[in-house]
Amino acid sequence: MIVTLGFTESDRDADYVSFSDGYRHGARQQLVTIMLEGDGSPYDAEQWAEAAFVASNHPGEAPTGPARAIQLALAEQATGPLRSLSVGDTVTVHGQMWACENSGWRLVDPQPGDTP
Repeated sequence: MIVTLGFTESDRDADYVSFSDGYRHGARQQLVTIMLEGDGSPYDAEQWAEAAFVASNHPGEAPTGPARAIQLALAEQATGPLRSLSVGDTVTVHGQMWACENSGWRLVDPQPGDTP
């Protein structure tokens, strides 16, 4: 299974701050794609997005399960420290892009140029 984390970059010149404004189509993102073995899990795309949030925000070792698998995959792939997922960032899994909101996740309608 392929999971893509999109760390959204604010554009202060355009009066856009991802942490307060949330995700916008066309916002610049640093993308990190990880590959996880198997796809026979009972989790849906939104649950995988939440697991990615837990993995990136957990101090130290994440709990077992999908969050731990994502954390391990990120550690293997990262060339430097990544910031934690926050409001305005995205997680794409099973072809669905989910945007991190102030509380929970919002399914993002696909647009030209979005990462599938």
